[in-house]
Amino acid sequence: MRTLKLNKKGDISSPIIVILVTVAALAVAGMAIAWMASTGSRASSQGSLVVIGTPTVTSTSPYTLYITIKNLGNADATVTLVKVGSGTYGTPFPVNAGQSYATPITLTGGTYTSGTTYAGTIASTVGTVQFTALCQ
Repeated sequence: MRTLKLNKKGDISSPIIVILVTVAALAVAGMAIAWMASTGSRASSQGSLVVIGTPTVTSTSPYTLYITIKNLGNADATVTLVKVGSGTYGTPFPVNAGQSYATPITLTGGTYTSGTTYAGTIASTVGTVQFTALCQ
């Protein structure tokens, strides 16, 4: 019967394998924590616009949109375009963090009929918000 003689010179000991696996796991966990921290800090410093209440549009020219836009985020936002039906307002205005914008907006173009609901869009530096406006 033959017996195999193993050479122990080239083998890696069990404690060294455990140390290498632990170091690799700690490195992966550290990279995941760094990624989550950077993503969280970027996400927490953004503006977030919402429309408060029910926006209304006048049915007589000049067509005026009465709307309240609130910035729930902690970064300032700039509204670049407001569109209701086929009417638009393209003069940019700021909505600071934690503040509201409630000044009437005069729309150019389009016609509006009393009692009709119109789809609206607010384009801003922090994204797009959709709403509906009632014509009165």
